[in-house]
Amino acid sequence: MIVSSAIEKDGIIYTGRRHHNILNEANPKGSLRGGIQGFMLDDGRFVDRIEGAKIALECGQIEELQWPPNLYSEDLW
Repeated sequence: MIVSSAIEKDGIIYTGRRHHNILNEANPKGSLRGGIQGFMLDDGRFVDRIEGAKIALECGQIEELQWPPNLYSEDLW
């Protein structure tokens, strides 16, 4: 199950409610641009938007994607 939005960059995972919040709170600003946007799962794994979409659909967190094949935080919250 997906528990938060996340961005992975240079082996470090940053989490938050929405991707734009994570990007805006990065210090220095813009330092996370180019990172992989995805989600954290309840088992601690990071997944990208496409795998996150499959998981959210399979576990019933969402019924459909607004922007297939990617999952966006707006789909969840």
